[in-house]
Amino acid sequence: MGHTRRLRFAGIFGIGLLVTGGMGVSMAQNGLSANLALSDTIFTQQVGGLDGDGFSLFVDHEINVSDDVPVSRLRIDKATVTDMCMTAPISLPGVGDKKFQMLVPNDGTTASNLVIGAKDLAGSLTLIKPQIGVDAGQLDDSAVPGSGGIVSEGLEASDQTIHATSIAADKLTAKGGKISIVDSEDSAC
Repeated sequence: MGHTRRLRFAGIFGIGLLVTGGMGVSMAQNGLSANLALSDTIFTQQVGGLDGDGFSLFVDHEINVSDDVPVSRLRIDKATVTDMCMTAPISLPGVGDKKFQMLVPNDGTTASNLVIGAKDLAGSLTLIKPQIGVDAGQLDDSAVPGSGGIVSEGLEASDQTIHATSIAADKLTAKGGKISIVDSEDSAC
């Protein structure tokens, strides 16, 4: 049988890690990489609480497989999420329509440089020292210059429901999380 050339394997593996790492940095800095088409999947997130330091929001769009979707781009420098439930519809050949589900109890979800492309969101929100109407170009290089944005030192949110097209972060930790594939009628959120 054949054998693997260690130097070739190491080179290909190293290049793969660099490309993946570069995409991760790009996603965290700009939402998602401009050359990365999204899957048309809308994630539903329900959170009991969301506390964050350094918050900004501006209107943007995301390039999906079938069309472009307008979103509110939310960026939180440091976030702590309480009682998170995230689901997304999936269709599996031979199995049918199901839901991907991730549950993280209590304050087990933390993130740094969290970026969410939100199709819509609802719930209670308190902004700490907000500035509304800021030129979005000051918030992000890819924002439409002259469009309005919101910036604040922090936020306190509760009972949030977010329909997101994308979620990216420099680091995302989910302590005690449970991931499962469930029937739609059995999903927790």
